[in-house]
This record gives sequence, C-alpha cells and structure tokens, in this order.
Amino acid sequence: MASGSGPLKRKASEGPGTYTDDVWKLTKGTVDKKLERSEPYRMFMSPISCDSGTHTEKSTLSFPELLDKSLGDLTESLHLNFMVEFGWLLAQYFITGQRGKRITLLYERCDVDLNEPHLNKKIPNVKHKKITNPNAFGHQHSKVSMFAYADGSLRVVVMSANLTEDDWTKYAQGIWVSPKFPLKEKDNKSDGNSKTDFKIDILRYLKSFKEESLSQWIQKIEKVDFSQANVFFIPSIPGKHKEQLWGHLYLKSILKKHARLPFGVPSEWPIIAQCSSLGSLGTTDKEWLKPEFIKSLSASTYCGDTDTENNSIPFNLIYPSEKNVLNSWNGPIDGLCLAYNKKVHENQLWLRNYLCLWKCHSRKRSKAMPHIKTYCRVSSCCTQMSWFLLTSANLSKAAWGRKLKSDEQCNYIMSQEAGVLFLPQFLIGTDVFSIDETEASKSPYFSLPFDMPLSEYSNIDLPWHI
Repeated sequence: MASGSGPLKRKASEGPGTYTDDVWKLTKGTVDKKLERSEPYRMFMSPISCDSGTHTEKSTLSFPELLDKSLGDLTESLHLNFMVEFGWLLAQYFITGQRGKRITLLYERCDVDLNEPHLNKKIPNVKHKKITNPNAFGHQHSKVSMFAYADGSLRVVVMSANLTEDDWTKYAQGIWVSPKFPLKEKDNKSDGNSKTDFKIDILRYLKSFKEESLSQWIQKIEKVDFSQANVFFIPSIPGKHKEQLWGHLYLKSILKKHARLPFGVPSEWPIIAQCSSLGSLGTTDKEWLKPEFIKSLSASTYCGDTDTENNSIPFNLIYPSEKNVLNSWNGPIDGLCLAYNKKVHENQLWLRNYLCLWKCHSRKRSKAMPHIKTYCRVSSCCTQMSWFLLTSANLSKAAWGRKLKSDEQCNYIMSQEAGVLFLPQFLIGTDVFSIDETEASKSPYFSLPFDMPLSEYSNIDLPWHI
C-alpha cells in the first residue's frame, strides 16, 4: 500500500491509524450537511492531492466522507468494483471509526489474495468474491457502493473510481451519492419504486450477477422505499440481449421518452463523450460509432421535420493528449489511468477528427488526468444541456454493446458497467439544465467536470496511448 501524500496521508512504515484525510478533517461530523447542500444533483469530484484548492471545493468528496458517522449508524457496506487496494480500503473504515463493520466485496482485481487462509482469519467481517469474465475483453468494471444503516435505510453511490488510493487522490473522478432511502412504511402498499425505475433497474442489475453474497442486499433493497430517486440507473451486463434493458440501447429508450431539445433542431445539439480509455471502434466511424452509438445517444422527444437518420449530429470526444499528460501533476506516471492501445489507435486514425483536449480549469483539475467517464448533450451555444450521464463505461463496444452480424436484434455486451443518468424534468422540473454560470437562470446551475467551450486537438496533438 502506497504511503501517499495529499488528502490521504500517513507516516511511512506505520499502520492505518496514522492516516489522515485533508478533506474529511474539515467536514468530520457534518458530511450530511454537505450532501444536503449538493441538492438536487448530489454529484461530486474526488480531491487532488497536489492541489489543496480542490480540498475545500464544495463539490469535492473524499472516500472517508462516505463513511462519516453523520450519514447514519452504519451496519454494513457493499462494494462492487473493478480494482481494490485492500489495505487502503480497510484504512478508510479504521480512520472513520467504522472498523469491523461488515463488508461485502465483489471485484475483479485485488492487490492481495483474499482467499489466503492467514488473511481470511484476520478479516471475518469481510465477504469477498472475485468476479471472472469468460471473455478476455470483458470486465467487472462497475463501480457501485451501498451503505446500510441501523434504521433499515440504504444509500447508493455510483462512481468512476476504483477502490485504490491513487484513484481517490491523483485522478479526476466522478461520484454520485444518493439520499438515504428509508424502509417502506408498513402501510405502504407500493413497490417503493420511483418515476425513474431506479429500484427495478438496480435489482435487475444485482440479480444478473447470480451471486449468493448479493442475496441479502437484494432482500434489503426490496424492503426500501426508493420513490425519491430522481436519476436513472444505466447498467451493462455481459451477454446477448434482445431486450433493450442494457447498455446503449437502454440509454436510447430512456432518451427517446424524456430527452428534450427545446429550441433548434437536433443537429444544433452536439453530443459530448469524455472517458479514460478507448476501445477498438472499427476502421471507419460508419462501422459502429455512428450507426449504433451516436444513433442511440441522439435519441430525444424531438418530433420536427428534420430527418435525424441522415442529418449529422455533431460529436465530440474529450480524451487527454500527450501534452495533457506530460503537463499533468506527475507527468507520464499519471497516464497510467489512461488505457488506449497504440496499435488500436493506428487502426482508427479517423477518430482524431472528433478529439478534444482535457481541460478543467473551472474545477481546478486540468493538471489531474481524468478517470471520470461522462456523456452529455448540450446546446450549440454551450449554455444549456439536455441530459448528463456519469458512468464507469468507457467508449467501447465491450462496455456499451454492439450488433451481431448473426443476429442484428441482439446487443452483445462483454462487461459489467453502471452509471446514473440525469434528466432535468426529474431533478428540477424544467426541459434543460443550465450549464452557463454567468447566465441568469431560475434553475440550479449544473457544474460540468470539464470546461466549455471545448478545445479541439491541433494538427500536432496526439492522444495519449500505451
């Protein structure tokens, strides 16, 4: 476990009791108020150790804050994640006074062998299961945590961060934190679902794992009232799916019902993708990007005369350039969070036409490389936004799904992913979000995790690759 510096730090060669957290020490005992002040969006970014300015930002959240006792009497936690640094994770519980609380951990990679008998005896409070994917290109890539409290209530956290120290101190991450969803009242005959079907979708997602260790969490969720959930849960799971309930086709079905473009035509509302890894997308943009992915993200309630099939929807892709990485806080080492293969890029040079630089001066994170993944649709004047998605899913067929030549009715997905979709009518009762802080607006400002307007790659810029 790295000794680290910045928001989480300790003295070398000493135990977890020497950890401190520069963000949490400012909010200890009052994190519940911090979450209340973040309404209605409840979206945060992780702190950056090299920039103390991010530690006091009202929309910064460190991991220990999720365990703060002001949030409730914690009884147990569930973590579904890709990568775990186990000693670091336990240290979070130690410093927040939550040591020994029950933990259920489903992961793909861990820095220690949790099945080693000697270690197992030391962690009787931890249920753990390594999730293996039969496909070499598929991963348990979701980042979802749940916290159960003594009064039967539950809190859900959907994020882009692995459970590792670097992810929570070096890289720009996104975190959505739900309110506490209470137990259903005895006389409540409803199913406890919300207008966004959040409860139905998260139950469907958890059940898809077919893991015994999740059964008690499924039972907990079934007893809880999720009626106040105001975001949509957007999951991906491995398999061939004919139903539009997973990946980009599920996102499409929701956007078609609810995404509004209140002025102009669809071609005046660009789609922006921002991620930390890029998959093999084909030899041209006509192979998958345009006919499948962009087509899904172009869906809306718009019913004008414009032929959206043939009318090109602008698409921009924010991905760090070599210059972005070399100018980051830690130089090339910060490129470790960016997984784009050089050979893959050489086979899809057309992608350069869409690339934009990573810039986040507005949130003090331009020199922190982004591990966050977001997708959104904005007005051409960069003042309004139709919808916003925070997710674990990078821009890849494995994460979002693709048509099979043998069966075009199927959406073939290789990975588990999870995200939350923000639609304005469910959060603030309007058609659009305001994303221009300088423009007078009655609706709450939505702070994007990157700067607008975007900056396209120059002729000499190259994407960072490995």
